[in-house]
Amino acid sequence: MNLESEQLGPGNRIHFCMTSVREFIIIYGGYDCDAGTECNELWRYNTINGLWKRYETPIEIKDTCLSCSICPVGNLVYIFGGSCFCNEYRQTNSIVSFDIDNASWETVFPHTYERDLNTPPPMCGNLLIYHNGCLYIVGTLQVDQDIHNMYMFCLKTSAWSHVIQKSAKPIFEYQIIGTVYKNQ
Repeated sequence: MNLESEQLGPGNRIHFCMTSVREFIIIYGGYDCDAGTECNELWRYNTINGLWKRYETPIEIKDTCLSCSICPVGNLVYIFGGSCFCNEYRQTNSIVSFDIDNASWETVFPHTYERDLNTPPPMCGNLLIYHNGCLYIVGTLQVDQDIHNMYMFCLKTSAWSHVIQKSAKPIFEYQIIGTVYKNQ
C-alpha cells in the first residue's frame, strides 16, 4: 500500500475492534459493507503526527477479523476470538498479539476445537480485559453458548481457567464493552 492511501486510513467498516496504546489508536479487522470484503488488517494511527499505518495479518490468523476482542498490555495488543465468512463461517478461540513497536505478530494460543471446562469454545463478540498478568474473556454473541461464562488466560503459564463467579451475574443481551479501573 502506498503512503498516500495509508494517510487516508481505514475505510468504512463494521464489526471491528479498537483500542489505544500510548499515542496510538489501533483498529483491527472488520467488514467493508460497500466492497463486501473482510478487513484482514490492523491499522495504527499516530495521534502526534497524524499518520496512519496499515499492517497485514499473518495467514494463520485470517479467521479472526470479525467481532473479535482487543486489549492493550504495554507495547502489545492482544486479540481474542472472532469469526470470518471467507469460504465458510468459522469462529476461533485463538489469542494473537501484535507488538506495536516492532510490528511483529505472535500466536499466543492457537485455535483449537478440543476443549475442556477451562478452555473457552470458539466464539466472538466478547469482552477481553487484562488484569494482574492474565487476560479475561467474558460473554459471547452466540445464543447456543452460555454468555455468562468467564475465562482467564495466564500469560506467564499459557494456561486457561474457568472463572467461578460468586455473585449474581449481570444479564447481557449484546456485546459487552468495559474495562478494568482501580482493580474493579
